[in-house]
Amino acid sequence: MAKIHYLSIPALENVSALRHAFTTRQSGLGARINGIKRPGDWNSIAEVFGIDPDRLITVNQVHGDTIVEVGEDPPAAAQLRQAQADAIITNIPGIAIGVETADCVPILLYDPGAGAIAAVHAGWKSTLKRIVQKAAIRMRDVYGSDPHEMIAAIGPAIGPECYEVDETVMGPARSEFPLWKKASSPREHGRWSLDLVCLNRFQLADTGLASKNIHALGLCTSCRSDLFYSFRAEGRTGRMLSVIMLKP
Repeated sequence: MAKIHYLSIPALENVSALRHAFTTRQSGLGARINGIKRPGDWNSIAEVFGIDPDRLITVNQVHGDTIVEVGEDPPAAAQLRQAQADAIITNIPGIAIGVETADCVPILLYDPGAGAIAAVHAGWKSTLKRIVQKAAIRMRDVYGSDPHEMIAAIGPAIGPECYEVDETVMGPARSEFPLWKKASSPREHGRWSLDLVCLNRFQLADTGLASKNIHALGLCTSCRSDLFYSFRAEGRTGRMLSVIMLKP
């Protein structure tokens, strides 16, 4: 990975069967022209991973809870990029799956027993729809994965110090998460700080993941807009890629 600037989590970096990366803005990957996505945004990642660009799968993220399964003979990457979804799962070696973020929470899942992976995009809407929990359950249902054995890697995302929301978000959060107080704190004028990473940790724990298997980089995209793209800090901007692949 010497050609690009990226971050990784040791719990996955030490798995010989895997390759993963959380890119940064310093590599120039994912830069947008007026915010418009380009087909070749991630060709450099594919090259470093040693795969054809058509083997690096992303989707058209829509802040929902739809999950795409990638099989042995996936449709063309260009076709999958039009699929409206926010999570991807596969058990096929040599196919990299990734999600694009610029504040939302990227989560990579790996089940060593079943040899299956997932890439999840969790903004506030998808977080409230429990997308990461649904992705882990889908891996269980499709691949026979055991959530108790899964490893989760949470990449750079906006932190609660920079993520202020109103009752439109907090009302549903209180209804959905019994431990919502641990992920929020009140601010003035009826607004709140909200910790999206914490809410996704709750979901992973609810699904059966051991706390020792849930890892987070703990870096705020808005605080560190020198290192990451941040929609909150910059407005229309580029994207980072959080990507994972089972080695062929």
